[in-house]
Amino acid sequence: MMYEDLGNLRMLARYLVGPAEISKLLGVEANTVNVWKVRHADFPKPVRRLRSGDVWDVREIEAWAKSTGRQILAGHIPDVKSE
Repeated sequence: MMYEDLGNLRMLARYLVGPAEISKLLGVEANTVNVWKVRHADFPKPVRRLRSGDVWDVREIEAWAKSTGRQILAGHIPDVKSE
């Protein structure tokens, strides 16, 4: 993989969130996120399933929350500074 590709991946990775980040964003328990993904057919599909759990694109989560009238308590997850 080229170094410039790695930089692009890191830029996109800032949009990845798990249930804990989604719960903070929407002011619910992390388990509620897992319930939503089962009960709501329109809940965004994870962009990737890892052994540790699902990850989503926060932009899709924010769009879903707005379309379903849910309040967003925090802006999307701040960028992580690379070392």
